[in-house]
Amino acid sequence: MEFISSCMFTIIEDCSPYYIRFTHDNIEQIIDICQGEMQSLQSVSKFTHHILNRSVSEQILNLAPMTTLLDLRLDRVSLFVTPPGYYYRAHKDGLENRMSINYTVQILDDKCVTSWYSDEDLASYTTAGLDGKIASRECEGFVKQRHTPLKSMTAIPGECILFNTDIFHDFDNSLSSNTRAVLTLRSVTPGKIYFEDAKRILFDV
Repeated sequence: MEFISSCMFTIIEDCSPYYIRFTHDNIEQIIDICQGEMQSLQSVSKFTHHILNRSVSEQILNLAPMTTLLDLRLDRVSLFVTPPGYYYRAHKDGLENRMSINYTVQILDDKCVTSWYSDEDLASYTTAGLDGKIASRECEGFVKQRHTPLKSMTAIPGECILFNTDIFHDFDNSLSSNTRAVLTLRSVTPGKIYFEDAKRILFDV
């Protein structure tokens, strides 16, 4: 596997415009903090968005080298926790979120698959959330088996991912018996920083 280095980050895999897997110095410290937070969470039976408290969020953002480059939100340092056997249908994130910085905190197997789909392929569905009244833009009635992804990814433990949330995507943990957790960081600039912007800012490419 080819590794490409910038001054602060090392790209492991560039699958633009869907995702870029990368790493950086002290990434283990961020993962360790989040794993400690996981120990205090009770078992979840549905997809859970757990916002970390201010002091923990400050610790994480102080360690994350992209914080000042992307001006990340202190009030939106969150763990996305997915229980075993869970599937989340195709969606785009909210209108204020066009990309995400994701740390793979707890990935215990290779059975959870994230896939991206084209607008054209999913044009027959009604998209809820375009009015901004719910947290994401949901593809109502989505039937996964009827569609072929543009790209699929299985996350690797202990990495960071620049994730394009502005393309329809789902994540399928239905075959896994393990809980999955990802730390998500977002920009303070509502809806203005897209995947390509973040790619250029972080990696100068």
